[in-house]
Amino acid sequence: MLSLAVDGWALSDGSQYRGIGTYLRHMLTALGRRSDLSVVTLTSEQAAVPAGVARVPAEHRLPWPLTGAEHDLRVAAALRRTHCDVFWSPAQSPPLRCPVPWVQTLHDLTPMVFAHPETRRARRHWARVGPRLRSAAAVVCDSASSAQQGIRYLRLDPARVHVVPIGVDPSFSPGPVAAADPPYLLMVGAWGPHKGFAEAVAVVSALAEEGYPHRLRLVGRQDAWMRERLDVVVAAGARPDRVDVVGYADDLVAAYRAADVVLMPSRAEGFGLPAAEAMACGVPVVAFDNTSLPEVVGDAGILVPDGDVAAMVTAVRAVLGDAALRQRLREAGPRRAAAFSWPAAADRLADVLLAAAH
Repeated sequence: MLSLAVDGWALSDGSQYRGIGTYLRHMLTALGRRSDLSVVTLTSEQAAVPAGVARVPAEHRLPWPLTGAEHDLRVAAALRRTHCDVFWSPAQSPPLRCPVPWVQTLHDLTPMVFAHPETRRARRHWARVGPRLRSAAAVVCDSASSAQQGIRYLRLDPARVHVVPIGVDPSFSPGPVAAADPPYLLMVGAWGPHKGFAEAVAVVSALAEEGYPHRLRLVGRQDAWMRERLDVVVAAGARPDRVDVVGYADDLVAAYRAADVVLMPSRAEGFGLPAAEAMACGVPVVAFDNTSLPEVVGDAGILVPDGDVAAMVTAVRAVLGDAALRQRLREAGPRRAAAFSWPAAADRLADVLLAAAH
């Protein structure tokens, strides 16, 4: 049995409420069920750890901006205690040094792909830690787009880069739901300057001016810093009265199912999980054509030119007005989303980990 240690910082640093936390929980759950792996995660005592996964305490006590340096030290110390065969770093903090072969997940390099003043610190982070990935035994990427970003910006060896698409939880599925009154468009995600919140607000504003009754619901956990920026964007839109900032949704599946259209106006993604979840629920998706989104959406949604709000409005109008198009997308979405499975993703990751250890 191979001994695997996993950096579990993303289970307790705030990422647990966002995409990286979702990724880590699902992957750990599946890896913990394998008979050929003994899995231990380096994380805080407060973090929720899936069944079948042991814990090595690795507490973080220092405030930002010292957390990165502290993390490097604590991971190194925890690895010395675990005596593992291979180490997996699943988030944005590759180890400074690692005494055993290690595998890094690279979700995306969005700060480099979509430069913005708010991502300046993230660009500095990748300039500092990105070269570390060249010493990894392997790098796992959520999409071919992210793989190409790593090869281009970090000069990774293509032979050591593996594309492992992430999964969609089976709870995201078509189902009966009462029609929303008033009807709404949905966008799911935490604040980021690349996420396209302004574009989503512009879409619903244009529809409102054309007489459509639809509102825009923005679902996603936002901390105070994020909410402040989101509120500024909403207030600057032409029709802020048509926007509902919902925040965290207890039942995200129901939120998807009741939407007429899910917008994916992001300007850069490593995968684009909300698009896959929406398709799994049988909800039409309209997305910008950039980075990984064509890989996820394919022909099961509508892709419009990147950043073209008018084209997105036209596409949404087409979905709302064409029953045959809506039905085609509702049928195609679940078929497309079925290709994205967490157990399959974990199995492919396990193959990379096993190869790295030997």
